[in-house]
Amino acid sequence: MSRSPDVALVDVDESVLAQLLELARRDASPDEVAPPLGGPGWNPERTEWFCSHHRAAAHGLNGLAGEKTWGILVDGSLAGSIRLRRVASDKGQCTAETGIWLGRSFRFRGIGSAALGLVLEEARKAGIDQVTARTLTGNLGAQRVLAGAGAVLTPDDNGTVHAVVAL
Repeated sequence: MSRSPDVALVDVDESVLAQLLELARRDASPDEVAPPLGGPGWNPERTEWFCSHHRAAAHGLNGLAGEKTWGILVDGSLAGSIRLRRVASDKGQCTAETGIWLGRSFRFRGIGSAALGLVLEEARKAGIDQVTARTLTGNLGAQRVLAGAGAVLTPDDNGTVHAVVAL
């Protein structure tokens, strides 16, 4: 019987950022973790975006970016990153968006579900009422993780699925 991995979130400082970048380059597609800047592969533009994105999000939900990213630790090893970003506050309802990436070698082990659960708890502590996410229609694993967290999934016309978790 296999045991559940020990999953924790860690703040992204310069040391964790360097490890995340190395993990992303080694164990993830650039398109999974950065926008298509400067052409294919890990190029200077994508690398700069990746680093500046995580540095801006280091200031938390109340910082200028309104976003917080964490490294995902699994049994003491860095496995990927997860984020939470404020997107709206309307009629007393506060909404945030989340996104996650895991290195290929860490997928399909329950890590995404555990990390999402930890981020939803952070959202509750921050007074957020609902968390949204988007994934591709073909990403059934992400859809299972989101549905497992109680998300209502709605397919969009553009090949994505919109998820909403009420907190």
